Amino acid sequence: MAWCSYHGGHSGRYCLHAHGNLADVLQAAYARGFSHYGLSEHAPRFRPQDLFPEEQGLRPDQLLEMFYAFVSEARALQLQWQGRMEVLVGMETERLPPESWATAMTDLRSQCQLDYLVGSVHHVNGICIDFAAETTAQLARDLGGPAALQIHYFEAVAELVQVLRPEVVGHLDLIRKFDGPTPQIRPEAWPALQRALQSIEAAGSVIDVNAAPVRRGLGPVYPLPDVLDQARRMGIAVTLGDDSHAPQDVGGGLQACVAAVAAAGYAEIRYLTRVDGKVTWQRCPLAEVKPCPR
Repeated sequence: MAWCSYHGGHSGRYCLHAHGNLADVLQAAYARGFSHYGLSEHAPRFRPQDLFPEEQGLRPDQLLEMFYAFVSEARALQLQWQGRMEVLVGMETERLPPESWATAMTDLRSQCQLDYLVGSVHHVNGICIDFAAETTAQLARDLGGPAALQIHYFEAVAELVQVLRPEVVGHLDLIRKFDGPTPQIRPEAWPALQRALQSIEAAGSVIDVNAAPVRRGLGPVYPLPDVLDQARRMGIAVTLGDDSHAPQDVGGGLQACVAAVAAAGYAEIRYLTRVDGKVTWQRCPLAEVKPCPR
């Protein structure tokens, strides 16, 4: 039996658009039946112009110190929960700074000896496509329309996966976040999406089936059913992510993720765990993917 999430665990001390504290996040995960829970805080931004709106007034070096503090607390909590719930400590990547993100992300993983990476793209051409609908719409206009924006986004995902080879690929079709209740991948963007999937397959990465849209009332889980179906046909494995940004978010929407995985024809999910001191993927039949009794 496995009940897991590897994308999320954000908390207010280390992510200023999140809420609550890290200890309460893990207490909520245990109470809600998780066997494995990953903490994947956002990587810090290294340039003032890349700071999130709520981070204005901070310096990039302060964000880096916050990230180091996150790793330190997460490691301490990992030890506290040992034997009751497996906690893994990771990072959600950024493609920032635009010219040196690969080195920045690789160095940060090495310095902090992280258990895993969630490979996420939140920016296209250095502009965030995750926070404000109008900003994303303006970028689409600048690039030539929604299809062009999707193409740029999936090309960015493909490159990130090729370079970083993350264990988890986060919210694969995040680019449709502001497209309303019936989003779609534009026909012109499918070749770029296919290249992203091929990169995921080649890297041996696992797709995060992500609950955030359901929890926020923004549509079906990431990725869309036709994307998930194509991933299954290519033999790409999946895992679960609640993308939680507060203790009350923990586990929210994951049943919809399991339903999406089943509807796509998967017979199992993968879960990360430590075996003989090494973090590795294991398989769990879909019938056994459910909260553990406490």
